[in-house]
Amino acid sequence: MAMYTPNQFQTQLFDEIFSSTKGKRKITAELMEVLGCSRASLYRKRRGTTPLTTDELIRLADHFSLSIDALRKNTEENSLVVVCTTLPPIKGYDDIDFYLDNTRRNLNQAVNVSGAQLYFIAKEVPIYRYMDRPTLSAFRFYLWNHEHMRRNDRFDPSQTPQVLFEKGQELSELSRQLKVTEFWTLSSFDNLINQIHYVKNRGLASDRLVSAMKRELEEVLAELVQDIKKEQTAQGQPYHMMLCEYLTINDGALLEITDHHSVALFSYSSINYLKSSNPNVVDAFKRGLRYHRMQGEVLDGLNKDGLHKFEDAIRAKISAL
Repeated sequence: MAMYTPNQFQTQLFDEIFSSTKGKRKITAELMEVLGCSRASLYRKRRGTTPLTTDELIRLADHFSLSIDALRKNTEENSLVVVCTTLPPIKGYDDIDFYLDNTRRNLNQAVNVSGAQLYFIAKEVPIYRYMDRPTLSAFRFYLWNHEHMRRNDRFDPSQTPQVLFEKGQELSELSRQLKVTEFWTLSSFDNLINQIHYVKNRGLASDRLVSAMKRELEEVLAELVQDIKKEQTAQGQPYHMMLCEYLTINDGALLEITDHHSVALFSYSSINYLKSSNPNVVDAFKRGLRYHRMQGEVLDGLNKDGLHKFEDAIRAKISAL
């Protein structure tokens, strides 16, 4: 049987979109707007002569609510032609539960293979680093839900289903069982700290809860510094930190499960994400990682000055809360 090529996949993707009941003329106009291209360019993309970029795939998956991976046929034969799987937007605690289950499956897949490696681009604090902290994890769930709540709903951890805390705890434990390389900047903690500042200043969180989050942030930082010094996770897996001046790759991760199987995960639109094992997508992510490894600074127990600078800068921001 002939192998399934990326071009065939692309034509099938557009066939699936055009099979909608909206009408071809309306869908053509919609596609031109989503992709920001001309009719001629769209024709070439539809024929597969012009390959879709990762960004275009994300936009198509998001706009048409497609799990693109589900379109594939002959899964085993065509495993290298996986383009992406997408998660639905967060509209309630059930969607968060679904997200945590998917993330857990991704990490489990790597934990169960000896030598698997996680590369994480920490534009923000990785969620697995604080999902075992009760107040911070509840705060994250609150923020994910916030746009679907009333504007002045206060942060109340007791409203969070217990099962989410349990699954978050498991995520954190799994992450410590993986060989990990993280790419950070001095501003990686900023967004989470600013979010706490926001709810504090708006009166949406009590002083007691803000103090609890501040204390937990200090614990997260302390564990991170310990990993850096020991060059290993709390479960004894190899750990490396690259401190970069800036990050060009979107918030996301690369799971290198075996030499022949890698999966890229890109965050987009809150916590929804694209999961792809397409070699072109994975190779592009690897090129970005290599670039940041070359221009970044290794933080470890020997680089005491660099580590103190990193720790002191973040601790000062936490203290200011």
